[in-house]
Amino acid sequence: MLSKKFLSKDEVLGIVMLITVIGSLILAVIDEKSRPQFLDLTKFAVGTYVGLLIPRSRLNESERN
Repeated sequence: MLSKKFLSKDEVLGIVMLITVIGSLILAVIDEKSRPQFLDLTKFAVGTYVGLLIPRSRLNESERN
């Protein structure tokens, strides 16, 4: 039987978001002319991650009651 542990969607999303944020901040430090665009990309990535997690936590709380 296959006993490997696969990553959940939340873990994969967290890893992708972390890579996006770190990469954007590194590029913002390197290229000063494009800094506002990289920082906007970082804000978008964090906002998307938080937005995708909030409804799930509310749904889980309502299912418990």
